[in-house]
Amino acid sequence: DDNDETLVVEDTAEQVLKQQPGVSVITSEDIKKTPPVNDLSDIIRKMPGVNLTGNSASGTRGNNRQIDIRGMGPENTLILIDGVPVTSRNSVRYSWRGERDTRGDTNWVPPEQVERIEVIRGPAAARYGSGAAGGVVNIITKRPTNDWHGSLSLYTNQPESSDEGATRPANFSLSGPLAGNALTTRLYGNLNKTDADSWDINSPVGTKNAAGHEGVRNKDIN
Repeated sequence: DDNDETLVVEDTAEQVLKQQPGVSVITSEDIKKTPPVNDLSDIIRKMPGVNLTGNSASGTRGNNRQIDIRGMGPENTLILIDGVPVTSRNSVRYSWRGERDTRGDTNWVPPEQVERIEVIRGPAAARYGSGAAGGVVNIITKRPTNDWHGSLSLYTNQPESSDEGATRPANFSLSGPLAGNALTTRLYGNLNKTDADSWDINSPVGTKNAAGHEGVRNKDIN
């Protein structure tokens, strides 16, 4: 019959990934629907089998927030940006004693510049090499365009109780062409300040040490 029509459905890479067991995909649309976050780890941690380790993840002193997939430890979780392993940890926080503590790599890219996040739960060393025994987090960024674009986001998280410290993050991004279509550039940056909780926020009649968040300053530019 000359009137017969054939419908061809092409699966995108995102759709194919979602169909695989042990794989979750967070899209840019998903990120838009979430409340403001300090960095991408606050979004990734909501995926099944994903936790944050480090003292700041549990509300006690310390700042080293690391992604842990299926309890294999952060050392077995590989973080990729556009498929490239992130090896330099250039973001630094100041702890309660004043020493410098490195943190994870998920604050390199502002949430507004993410196209999607692929979370692979389970051993992936055969494909990605060492460091992926627990799983992989691949952060896919939006492609630069032929026009200059920028974004700036500011917000304040002020708890109801005055005993809890407020958080004031600021993120910016700028991208555009340097030499027509031949060369493009992207610049990201963030400033994050968290006030310390009161010393005895979780202490019955002041008999125990504090279990609240410490004061934090975090600056990053990429």
